[in-house]
Amino acid sequence: MTDIANSKVNKVEIKKRSQLKSVWFRYKKNKMAVAGLILLIILFIIAVSAPLIVPYEKVVEQSMKHRFIKPSSEYWFGTDEYGRDMFARIIWGARYSLSLGVGSIIISLIFGALVGAVSGYYGGRIDSTIMRLMDVLLAIPQTLMAICIVAALGQGVFNLLVAMSASTVPKFVRIVRSSVISLKGEEYIEAARACGTGDFRIIYKHVLPNVIGPIIVQATITMALTVLTISSLSFIGLGVPTPQPEWGTILSDNKAQMRYYPYLTTIPGIAILISVIAMNLIGDGLRDALDPKLKN
Repeated sequence: MTDIANSKVNKVEIKKRSQLKSVWFRYKKNKMAVAGLILLIILFIIAVSAPLIVPYEKVVEQSMKHRFIKPSSEYWFGTDEYGRDMFARIIWGARYSLSLGVGSIIISLIFGALVGAVSGYYGGRIDSTIMRLMDVLLAIPQTLMAICIVAALGQGVFNLLVAMSASTVPKFVRIVRSSVISLKGEEYIEAARACGTGDFRIIYKHVLPNVIGPIIVQATITMALTVLTISSLSFIGLGVPTPQPEWGTILSDNKAQMRYYPYLTTIPGIAILISVIAMNLIGDGLRDALDPKLKN
């Protein structure tokens, strides 16, 4: 019996590996998606290793005699009106922007997946109540909802994280719910239920692992919009407070100097553009790679 069980486990592992290889094979055929993945990996490496690249003291250090120095060999991205090194602020800005984007997506993904799975699995009044609430939240644009939450809670990194997580939850709830509804009538779900397996274990062990594809695609695409929204909120003074070097905050601090010193806004704008494009390319590539219609 032990040998039979081990053989079944080995077959499942081999099947999972073959599926991952198949997804990766289809993904790497999309050159733009691979380029987006490389760009995003570079950005994350920069964000993680920011303390090794440049100390945080350079981010906040002011020197009035070094104001408005254009990009040079000494100051790669120039300096702002307070003499702060723009290169240091951009490097550390990646740490703030990407960590907030990833953190908010992880929180909303976990909460949205659980709520969507419960809604789709049980149906009835539970499903109706949850989905009517999600419909109300989806009727409010993500940026507007985030603005309202931050305005109510106050400016700050934690409040911004809460606002972005809450504004993206409804998307994950609807996607997971629709996937669960299509799966809950499958034979293996019925077999697990007939064996006396609890609902929570069925949802956790059998339902959610089979809807991971749409969740990953949605998370990647939503992350791009989240990073853009975080920068937008910081730009209008509702996001990361100055002098913390979030990319939107850097844009806001230097918008008055745009006409005479365009590099102060061009460089952080390019950083936002690159990160958003990279995430969108990855999302498009994953959507194509995970699409069952393209397997053949």
